[in-house]
Amino acid sequence: MKLIGAALVLCGAGYAWAQRRREDLRPIRVGRALLGELAVLRYQICVLRRPLPDLLEGELTEGLGAAVFWGPLLARIREAGQVGASLPECWRSAALGLPPPLGRILAPLGTLLPVGGSRLDAAIEETREELAGFLRQETDRQAQRGRISAAVCLSGALLLILVLI
Repeated sequence: MKLIGAALVLCGAGYAWAQRRREDLRPIRVGRALLGELAVLRYQICVLRRPLPDLLEGELTEGLGAAVFWGPLLARIREAGQVGASLPECWRSAALGLPPPLGRILAPLGTLLPVGGSRLDAAIEETREELAGFLRQETDRQAQRGRISAAVCLSGALLLILVLI
């Protein structure tokens, strides 16, 4: 029975670590999805001159970025037609729903969406560079943090096993 209890404690610690790790890596997963989708946004709006609502209903409907940002943005744009809110306001409110600091990184793009053209193109590229820099730093930080949290979970589980045995 002691071995089964010890195994259960270790499994619980492993599960707690995995849940913590999943939450810690969420901004990285969302950021990577948005990094690629911003390139699609840039090409579709700046080169092909497609309207944003059409783009949100077509190309940007799948994946994590669609679930977290593009879908809520489309819903806010549809509501804005009834309420009278502007596109930058919709973009800003959708960006606030992103994990920090992704919302802060993406929010400034909203003011340039109605402008379009080369200014929007440059702003999207600058945002992509800032997002890529954040992803590099955060990936390094999370690798170190993951090792530390694994050590804490394992040592806590082993201490609990020693106390209980």
